[in-house]
Amino acid sequence: MRISLKLTILFSALIVATVGASSFIAFQSVEASVIDSELQDMSSVVKFKENEIQTLHSRASEDLVFAVQNPAFVDYFELPDTQAGNVYDENDVMQFTPEQQVIKDKLDTWIYNFQSKFSVDETCLIDDTGQEHTRLTFQEIAPPDDLSSEEAAAPFFEPSFLLEKGKVHLQFPYVSPDSERWVFAYTTPIVTSDDSKPAFYHFEMPIVVFQELVDVDVGRMYVVDPDGFIIADSDDSSLANAKYNVNPGTITDFDPREYFPSIQTVHASSEFNDIVQGMQTSTEGSGTYSKDGEKHYVSYKQLPTFGWTLVYEKPYSLMLVGDTNLTNLRTTMAIVAAGISVGGLLAVVGVSSRITKPINQLANECKHQNPAHLKKVTLSTKDEFSDVSTAINGMIDQVNQLEKQKEEFSSMVTHELKTPLTPIIGWCDTLQNPKLLGAINEKQVKAIEAIKRNAKRLQLMIGDVLDAQKLDLDRMRFDYKDISVNEFMENLHSNLQNVMEPKQIEYINNTKGELKIQGDKNRLEQVFSNLILNAVDFVPQENGRIEISAEDNGEFILFHVKDNGMGIPKDKQKDLFKKFYQVDTSHAREHGGTGLGLAVSKGIIEGLGGKISVESDEGKGSDFQFTVLKQSRPKEKQKEGFD
Repeated sequence: MRISLKLTILFSALIVATVGASSFIAFQSVEASVIDSELQDMSSVVKFKENEIQTLHSRASEDLVFAVQNPAFVDYFELPDTQAGNVYDENDVMQFTPEQQVIKDKLDTWIYNFQSKFSVDETCLIDDTGQEHTRLTFQEIAPPDDLSSEEAAAPFFEPSFLLEKGKVHLQFPYVSPDSERWVFAYTTPIVTSDDSKPAFYHFEMPIVVFQELVDVDVGRMYVVDPDGFIIADSDDSSLANAKYNVNPGTITDFDPREYFPSIQTVHASSEFNDIVQGMQTSTEGSGTYSKDGEKHYVSYKQLPTFGWTLVYEKPYSLMLVGDTNLTNLRTTMAIVAAGISVGGLLAVVGVSSRITKPINQLANECKHQNPAHLKKVTLSTKDEFSDVSTAINGMIDQVNQLEKQKEEFSSMVTHELKTPLTPIIGWCDTLQNPKLLGAINEKQVKAIEAIKRNAKRLQLMIGDVLDAQKLDLDRMRFDYKDISVNEFMENLHSNLQNVMEPKQIEYINNTKGELKIQGDKNRLEQVFSNLILNAVDFVPQENGRIEISAEDNGEFILFHVKDNGMGIPKDKQKDLFKKFYQVDTSHAREHGGTGLGLAVSKGIIEGLGGKISVESDEGKGSDFQFTVLKQSRPKEKQKEGFD
């Protein structure tokens, strides 16, 4: 089947897919219905939680009133010993008469049983002087020497004596000095037979109970005080469980605004501020705000207690959670998209798979080709891709033929160029030896040295061209041997001393420690020669300096070649190791070179398992640095090639 027909089928399927627009419209309709339904559910959850909270307060009040109906409370305070006033020893510890102790034991037992059945941290009996007569904290009865006489400072003290019999005072949360955490206080007066109120009974319920009431499975619920701080939060129970050190007389020092998070920690935006203002002006309502690119939906209702507001919110991502909503969404979307979701999707997937298969096959074969030895690609198709593969294979044949011709030509040219250079250099040495052909004058010496110098330069250039070709073909050979780095670095100076003497360059060898590597000594010397000769060209005529060094760097040896030359511009450094690249063509003409030295050096270093780089600033010199593996890992078999 031809590609044109395949494309026709594909575009036909895409045209059918435009019906998906109707699915989008249907989704919008369903989305609106689901959100309205969820908002109603959220409002119902808020009302349900409000009833739970009110039930908690009502039950706590009823339990407290029920507890004081035990006649032992009245009997204790109608004892003559009790009415005579509190008695203390020399340590200010309250003393109980035997008659008082008998009734007190009954009260302790009664209160202990009461505490074991309810979520109460502490219960205590306090008289009108502020003296505790009994106290149980976490079902532990306090000994006489631990009973406080300073309860008159408690915020619930005075309101408790203003209550009528059977009435309950609910105290705003505070930090209990005994349980050391945030609690509610419920109090009711003890009324004797003569209608006097000598004491009140109170218990403390931990605010963590309130925290548990706002727990929700989906979304976030929290309670907000009119002063703008969060009392309980389903997302953070740490404050309700926190412990504090507090003295009985300082419980009012714990300002909730300093310990509970501000409502602004939920989100600080004008949209959310509008919702907060609505909480302050109305008893219930709803709203939305955006946070991190997602819309949040809020439903709230004011509680009768302390003017607090119960808030329930869900992000958009959780508004579509639930079996009913998903069923509605699935039903609507299935009716609209059933036709295209099966036929269209299968058609597009099938056709695109058949079209892309030969493309992927061709790409994979090309990706794994060796540039030095291209192989023909094979495609099992009978369409236009077969024509493409045939054309590529023809091109591969031509490239391979050209590559072979280039190799043969390069071998011939380099051989023919190198052949006459050897006798030229040899004759120069002969002419310079007065014992062989006689003495020559100074002018002739300079001419012979120029011939010899340029012949060697040409020899190096031919070597660079040959090495560059070897690297391109991945055919450069390495002769791995053990090398003493210290000895190698010392010998570099003697080998290159003659090229540094004309400029009187200061040469420094700063090699550290006794270092050894396994590598190709000649190739390593070739890299150093390239870098040092470049440095010689570009250091100043006076006060020139070249520093070489080697140091241990883990599994590598790190080498440096530094100079105080003109430096290399930052924008030129990224191309510095490319073939035939010259930082400045005017300098290239002045100093010569093919632009292959650094490219060849990079290839040699990478062949030895290392990396090469440069750090340089204009006018401050350059620092070429490269690494070489201490223990070389040569290739299993180096490719055959020319030397």
